[in-house]
Amino acid sequence: MDFSTFYDGQSFTTESVRITKDDILDFATRYDPQYFHVNEEKAMNSPYNGIIASGFHTISVVWAKFIGMDVLGTDCLGGVGAESIIWKEPVRPEDELTGHFTVKDKQPLSNNRGLLTIMISILNGSDREVCHATVKVVLKNQKEE
Repeated sequence: MDFSTFYDGQSFTTESVRITKDDILDFATRYDPQYFHVNEEKAMNSPYNGIIASGFHTISVVWAKFIGMDVLGTDCLGGVGAESIIWKEPVRPEDELTGHFTVKDKQPLSNNRGLLTIMISILNGSDREVCHATVKVVLKNQKEE
């Protein structure tokens, strides 16, 4: 879809993805090795009373599902930033996450590019919001030759 086909309020929902303990340990060991992500014993004495997923892991797995839907396709020229990321609740092993993506704003940048502001709400299997984010991506406004 090129920029012109998007509209304010347009929404997309991803398939759910299960986060396993092994997923949490693998991601956190590589990218966010805080004790409550990588050490089960120490995590039991943390405010979370157990191991939890990194917030960046939470966003990454849902973003991957969204990209897999091919909504942005080859018209996406990349992200330019995040207005906000709010982690509201911990994600625990075996949680199922679903992403809800809504076009919040759309602004032309030039004759052939536009900026989409996308609001992301990530829910767990109990329909509780675990993360809320707003990101900006640039897309082609018309098919470039």
